[in-house]
Amino acid sequence: MDHAHIPINAKQKQAGFALMTIVAIVAIIALAVFAKWAMSDAQRRLGKNTAITKVLSKVDLALVSYVAQHRRLPCPADGRIASGTANVGLELASCPLQAHGVLPWVTLGLSEDESRDPWGARLTYRVDPALTGLAPRLMDMSNCDVSGTGSVAGGGACRTPTPTCVANPATCTPPATFLAGKGLDVWDGVGGAGGWATRINNRVLGTGAAYVVISHGETGAGAYNAAGVLQPGTIGPIALVPPPGTQRAGNDEMPNLADQPLTLPAAQATTYRVAALNTSISLSHFDDYLSHPSISEVLKKASLQQRVH
Repeated sequence: MDHAHIPINAKQKQAGFALMTIVAIVAIIALAVFAKWAMSDAQRRLGKNTAITKVLSKVDLALVSYVAQHRRLPCPADGRIASGTANVGLELASCPLQAHGVLPWVTLGLSEDESRDPWGARLTYRVDPALTGLAPRLMDMSNCDVSGTGSVAGGGACRTPTPTCVANPATCTPPATFLAGKGLDVWDGVGGAGGWATRINNRVLGTGAAYVVISHGETGAGAYNAAGVLQPGTIGPIALVPPPGTQRAGNDEMPNLADQPLTLPAAQATTYRVAALNTSISLSHFDDYLSHPSISEVLKKASLQQRVH
């Protein structure tokens, strides 16, 4: 057929079809690239989630081992001290406030790498100061007894029982009495005041966390880095949408920030948060990871739990 005699409309249709074919091919390629990127991003996130779970598990084991040996928990280290300088990673002599506190990796026998999360930030660490004391050493419930009806001894310790606790229950401290008023509060941030009243770890009711270890997630907002510098992530009362490439700490992340002092007893606004993951660029953002076992959980793993008949 002589192409010179193809009608104009036919030529336009051929050109249009060719253009549509090219657009379709480009769209398919774009979708394939996007799908591959989305899969790679999901795999990267899954890998990081797996890594932080392993990091926190190793930290928990180190803290249990420390409790088994010393019958106390360590104070935090000062997160403002740069790597390679004096006292870095060592627990403070006392810890009433704990602002700037990070995991005391040297005290726990961990390497510095083991005390950082997969994004390179130091792990924030908080603990009830009463559980770090030398006299009495309160991370020990071995003198408490399920048959007891007595009060706690001086400083909140289990009473030294008069054998047997079954025959002399008033000389023995029951676990619930020992645990009440100890530890830290942790909440999932759901339900307002009513939800807070039924929080995960409740110091008043005896289910307080022995300690709280916090990874500040992919954004690193509110964590100290190896140079001893607080990573802002654009923290603070600023515009809702932060500068490109940054994310301020979300509302539920604010109580977890490494430069915040310890508040005991905690109020709703100062209770440590373990909220649902939210990666949106908003005030609802939350990418922290927490370990917050109860005192009784830690003591059971350290073989310092109460007597059971």
